[in-house]
Amino acid sequence: MLTNSTLPKSFFLPLEQGKIECLQFGNGTKLLICIHGFGDSVNLFRHIAPAWEKEYTIVAFSLPFHGKTEWTPSYYSSRNIKSIIEAILLEYKQERFSILGYSMGGKITMYCVQKYFSDKIDRLILCASDGLKTHILYDVSKLPRWYLESMMLLMRFPKAMFKLVGWIYKRGWLSKFLYDFFMNHFETKEQRRRFFGTATSSRYMQPDLKEVASKINQRKIPVDMYFGERDEVILLDGAIKFSKQLDNVRFFTLPKGHLLIDEDLCDIMMEDNQ
Repeated sequence: MLTNSTLPKSFFLPLEQGKIECLQFGNGTKLLICIHGFGDSVNLFRHIAPAWEKEYTIVAFSLPFHGKTEWTPSYYSSRNIKSIIEAILLEYKQERFSILGYSMGGKITMYCVQKYFSDKIDRLILCASDGLKTHILYDVSKLPRWYLESMMLLMRFPKAMFKLVGWIYKRGWLSKFLYDFFMNHFETKEQRRRFFGTATSSRYMQPDLKEVASKINQRKIPVDMYFGERDEVILLDGAIKFSKQLDNVRFFTLPKGHLLIDEDLCDIMMEDNQ
């Protein structure tokens, strides 16, 4: 049930496949569930919690392979995300909720709206959401299966792989972006498991935008969309195109790139909610 306890409150939800890290902010009468992007965790939403915590009890959870969530399988499905959300609803004794998705979490959010929860959602908030129009270099869900399997095989020898990648980069045969991406996401065993697990899982959660828009309009769900003008990951024109399919939408652009969740966004959200 919704409580008046001192916040934030950290806890774990036990599932058959593992333990899900959760963080609660606020003590409002409504429930807002937040889903982060690739490489983030529940702590991301500390930045924007003040904008919502008077009206909402905010519950963020760390996706499998992220944060302190413990996950046994090598991938997760939309049904697993459904189970996590249902466990949160049960924990707080709620039947309806609002949902916020950032980056990859936005794509997962829209897919869950499409498949499972359109009749239970009061409000949808999309922040730099994946699933609309993503730059091809950043879309891990579009990587071919043969490429992922080849990478998984080669990463059994990480020291040799790092030397090879460094050698290729020094000769100018690899862009700085791809070099930095490799160094930031493959250095440790945990990072490699996170990347391959996420890439395998997210490819099966691509929302059908026409169906998503249809269900949103049918259920009269209000939608808030926040996107960065300089976002090189999620292309702004795709977000604008999707927003035009919605009957009840507020669209906000910020003079930022993809790293949208911060105190500046919190201030804008506070103004918008007054």
